[in-house]
Amino acid sequence: MHKQIYSILKFTFTCVLLISISGTVLAQSKDFPKTSDDYFAKAKMEVKNNGNFERATKYCEKANELAPLDMDIKEYLGKCYMEIGQLEKARVTLLEVLQRSPRRTDARHYLINIETQTKRYSSAICYANELLEITPYSKTLWMRKINLYNLMDNQREAHREVKRLFQIFPEDNEIKAMYNDVLKEDALKASKEGDLNGAVDQYQAALIATKDDPELYLSLINLYLKLGNTNEALNTADMGLYHLPENREIRNKKIGILQEQHRYQEAIAIVQAELKKGPSTYYNDLLIYLTAESARYYKNSDPYVLYGQLYERDKGNKEAHDYLLNTAISKGYYADAQEILTQDLKANPNSKELLAKQLFVYESVGNTNGARNTLEKLYNLYPNDYDIATKYNTMAYEDAKVAFIDKNYNAALPVFIRLSGNPDYGKSSKNYMFAIYVAKQSYDQAMELINDMIRQNPGEHQYVLKKIDLLAAMGDYSDAYDLLLEYKQRYPNVPEYYYALKDYSIVYIKYLNEREAYDTTKMVADTLVEEDPNDMLAYNYAIGARIAMGQYEEAMTMIQSARKRFPDDKNFRLKEAGVYSQMGEHDKAVAELRSLMEDYPYNPDIKGALIEEMFVQAKEFQLDDEPFQAKAVYHEIVLIQPNNVLAASKLIDIYIDRQEYIEAMLVADTALSFKPNDTDLLYKKGVIYEKMGDFEKARLYQGKYVPPPHKYEEHLEHLRYLESKLLKNQINLSYLKVTSDSIFINTSVATLEYLLINKKDTYVVRGNYAARPTGIGVQAEGDWYHTFNNKTSFRASGGIANQFFPKVSASFSFYRPFKKYWRSEFGARYNRLQDDRNFLTGILGIEREFERVWLNARVLFMTDTDDFFNSIFVQSRFYVNNDRDYVIAMASVGTAPEDQRLDFQINTFTTYVNTMVGAGYFHYFTHRTSFGVLGNWYNFRVTPDAYINQYNLFLTIRTKF
Repeated sequence: MHKQIYSILKFTFTCVLLISISGTVLAQSKDFPKTSDDYFAKAKMEVKNNGNFERATKYCEKANELAPLDMDIKEYLGKCYMEIGQLEKARVTLLEVLQRSPRRTDARHYLINIETQTKRYSSAICYANELLEITPYSKTLWMRKINLYNLMDNQREAHREVKRLFQIFPEDNEIKAMYNDVLKEDALKASKEGDLNGAVDQYQAALIATKDDPELYLSLINLYLKLGNTNEALNTADMGLYHLPENREIRNKKIGILQEQHRYQEAIAIVQAELKKGPSTYYNDLLIYLTAESARYYKNSDPYVLYGQLYERDKGNKEAHDYLLNTAISKGYYADAQEILTQDLKANPNSKELLAKQLFVYESVGNTNGARNTLEKLYNLYPNDYDIATKYNTMAYEDAKVAFIDKNYNAALPVFIRLSGNPDYGKSSKNYMFAIYVAKQSYDQAMELINDMIRQNPGEHQYVLKKIDLLAAMGDYSDAYDLLLEYKQRYPNVPEYYYALKDYSIVYIKYLNEREAYDTTKMVADTLVEEDPNDMLAYNYAIGARIAMGQYEEAMTMIQSARKRFPDDKNFRLKEAGVYSQMGEHDKAVAELRSLMEDYPYNPDIKGALIEEMFVQAKEFQLDDEPFQAKAVYHEIVLIQPNNVLAASKLIDIYIDRQEYIEAMLVADTALSFKPNDTDLLYKKGVIYEKMGDFEKARLYQGKYVPPPHKYEEHLEHLRYLESKLLKNQINLSYLKVTSDSIFINTSVATLEYLLINKKDTYVVRGNYAARPTGIGVQAEGDWYHTFNNKTSFRASGGIANQFFPKVSASFSFYRPFKKYWRSEFGARYNRLQDDRNFLTGILGIEREFERVWLNARVLFMTDTDDFFNSIFVQSRFYVNNDRDYVIAMASVGTAPEDQRLDFQINTFTTYVNTMVGAGYFHYFTHRTSFGVLGNWYNFRVTPDAYINQYNLFLTIRTKF
């Protein structure tokens, strides 16, 4: 029967072991790690494919937990918060990004949106200004800034920004319309305040930008009339009719002004022209009125009228013709003059005199196209006429400049080439030719032209500077720099080269830095320092090049030289701290940053640099196994920045490692007072409770933690473990099989235990069963385990039996921890044997815990009042990957075996020297149920030459509920 039970248990154990091993392998095969880049990519794909910012936010949060220093992830997380409406979290996140990476633009764009939505317009304007420093020609940013001022109801600043924007984009129709509206509003305001001249200036400025707005002309005409300046009012009306020839209101204004100036004939001519287009009651009545007024005014005495009547009757009358034409031109009757000239030119189209008069009329009325066409005709007919050629060249030059501004290089270049030999426009035309060649990237032609200009004008250094700019535009920065150095040395008294060297060196250095040519950067920056020892920027570049090349000793020398000239500059002091850090001298780096913080206690950059360096210093201390120094540094970080979760977490870890749980809890609670919902801190607090044995609170706080996906199952498993620790009931079922070389001591024992587990007390009721050929033995036992607040504990037990086992048994052990990882045992055991002997045992024990190993050693002193016995017993547990399963190994030597379950053997073997070795494996199927197997091999020396071997096989199943 016993052999059958043994075979069944052996088979069961083998199957369970195989299943557990295969389960572990399968579980491990599914545990693929995830990286922050994976989650970041998933977040962006969610937005790109589905527009789902909610899910993208979760992915970004997980990526940020894995890589909290990756600013691309944090910036995108801020965008996601913004899109889902969590504006405050978005603001905080994006400000952290800018604190670590100040040059980012997307973060500022997001912050503008956030501040606008939360009506913090001033902050939004600040971010817009920062972006405009980077991209000053961004029309969108300017428009947003203007809109923000409008939202703030700050019309003055809004108008000022519109005017600045028009200066940048004078040809943009949308901006031009805004500019026009602003000027009209300013003009109306000035007019209401009685500043008529100021209003005139505003309308005139608006007309420069916009030619087709009738309201501008009408408003300006009215202002001139109020000022009594009818001539300017008339000129404005003529200009308006030139650009808007069909506008009736402007035409009527002109008629009214002409009437006021008593220029009735011109007014009548306009009315008659309108009546020729079609019948009009208004103009018909106006014509009658003007004719009557004219008659009253002139009373037929005006020579111009009389000659007009004469010329009307006799077109061939030269006297009338000449008088009318000359008078019309001199008195500004340009419509009459144009009508006469049109008829004359039909008969004599190439007359220099007539064309010159027509040119004058066109210029007087502002007919630019007419004047241009007439002047071109004159130039083509009379190219050798000095006055005509001069005027034509002036017009052509101005037109070419406009074409150049409009980037119409194909139209401008031929004109400048023609004028390049002109004594008045030659030099400036060549300058424009050079600029066009550079703009069109015709570098060979530009180089040929600038070399020619340098040869022709050896004393004009501006051409040398242009050649340097050309070399830079060609990407030949090295030759440009060498040429600049050459001319500076050749002409040391020419200040232009000194300033050009400073400016160009910075451009050249930036070019070199982009290509990581730091050795050349160092040379250029050093030259700049020599030229101007007070150039702070030069020092910065010289230091930066050395740092980039890892030349920290040279960098430190340069920094110290800079600090002699700029002793209070915080940037050089920051660089000094940074170089100390790179050189591994973290103590000096921290000391320098502390000094900086004393001088600039509210500077976030300095505070951030100090904290970052202190983290590095603390990490070095930890790597050097100096936890006390690391702890002090983390404490200082928390004092500087009380809401620094990372420092608090590191500090908590150190206290946990040192088993200083009260101090760890104090740090956790302090940090949580600043960030009460931080899941990492809540998890740490749960770990502390777990180490302190308060599994209920450990489960509560650790349950609030959200682990990364690849740790999720492991986290759930640990939560189940904590839940199992809260179970108060446990049942153990054990079976012990004993065999030996001597058949007469083969036996077995079965045990059933019930445990009631509380926080500080555990109560055990146990029943042992043994069967022999002589009968059945039953033993009943009870244990009590108690733990005090200071972690000391005791175990007390007692039992009674009918046979085989001791009649009465009692024991007591006291356990005391010391030096954090050690625990001592002092105990005593009493057995009253079946033969009524009393057997006493004294116990001295010690144990030590490591990360995955537990060691225990005991020395036992025994006596039956007649003889004394002893035994030394050692055992260890080795925990495997899941921290629950463990392998156990043990050994003992002495004159009495440490075999509590078989105490009834003491009668037989207490006089023999014995040794024992044993090993076993305990596996947890779940956190509630485990199975263990243990084997012991005892060797008893019964005579000097004879030994007996005893084999114990122990099987146990434990479950909690």
